[in-house]
Amino acid sequence: MTIPLLDHDLAEDELDWMRDVHAAFDAARASQKDPREALRDVLSRPEFQLETPIDLTGNGVWRGGRNKHGRNVAGVFLPRVELHRHPYSRTDQFTMYVVGEADAFSVDDNGKPELTPVTGGAHFHNAPGAPHAFLPKVGKPVPADWEIAFIAITPRNLKEDTVAVTDETKVLYRQVTGSVAPAGV
Repeated sequence: MTIPLLDHDLAEDELDWMRDVHAAFDAARASQKDPREALRDVLSRPEFQLETPIDLTGNGVWRGGRNKHGRNVAGVFLPRVELHRHPYSRTDQFTMYVVGEADAFSVDDNGKPELTPVTGGAHFHNAPGAPHAFLPKVGKPVPADWEIAFIAITPRNLKEDTVAVTDETKVLYRQVTGSVAPAGV
């Protein structure tokens, strides 16, 4: 199957939307015990509605959102590490919260592995083909309920464009994290 390359820069209004969502989430989270419910509350507000609204039901990934630029918008909640890449799609991830602490794994332009501390509201741009993962903070105890939540803006449904990383990337992952790369995607 041949998949066309979809690489893009987010439009300024997409970045503004994310900044506003995160600010509203921070305010809502202060008054709600469950961060997922605070995020559901914010994303259901009229001022944050998309061209096609996100399905905010259930506790899994909230899918189905599409903005006016035709890009998919989803709420993702990961209780485990998912190391993968999207060979033909840029992805933009905006962290909303972490239960515990987290790092973001990636490989820089020179092929060097790197870990970036994850903070709420951080924007992670993954160019097509770039391996990436969120993982519990390296060297810190991992809470039993560890979870990271983020909003993903992508040009397509990534089920057709998510693949495993190379063995070389798995070696790099182990170098910087001290643990074996997770199996599968």
